Amino acid sequence: MPLVKDMMDLESVHMAYLSESLDICFLSDEAQFIASIIEGILQCALDFRSCLTRGVWDITQDQGDLLGNISRINISQVHAIKQKFNKNLKELHLCYLKSPKHVEFGLSPFWGYLNYNEYYTDVGNEIGHYAFSV
Repeated sequence: MPLVKDMMDLESVHMAYLSESLDICFLSDEAQFIASIIEGILQCALDFRSCLTRGVWDITQDQGDLLGNISRINISQVHAIKQKFNKNLKELHLCYLKSPKHVEFGLSPFWGYLNYNEYYTDVGNEIGHYAFSV
């Protein structure tokens, strides 16, 4: 934490804090593209959840009805969501490849958290192979 000597220092530290906060949250003008990709990925999660009709994964139900529950899932909708997810993940990976790697905040550490188990390590052009498959 920088030492604040006067109001000018306080303003400078505060502006640096605000700028860093915008970068952390992908809210800066430079990070809007990344934020829109992340929003797309999160929307895919919500859309996928909507594919699962109420009670499909209710564990209190009879196991014999499990196949009937699974058949109620709209597979074509799941496939479309998977394609959107893969597209967004590829775009995010391309942004990561272009981003600075040795920064405290930003896309590089975010990708590290996203890829904590190195599931997407060799994404390259084959990211669809590693992303959830139907």
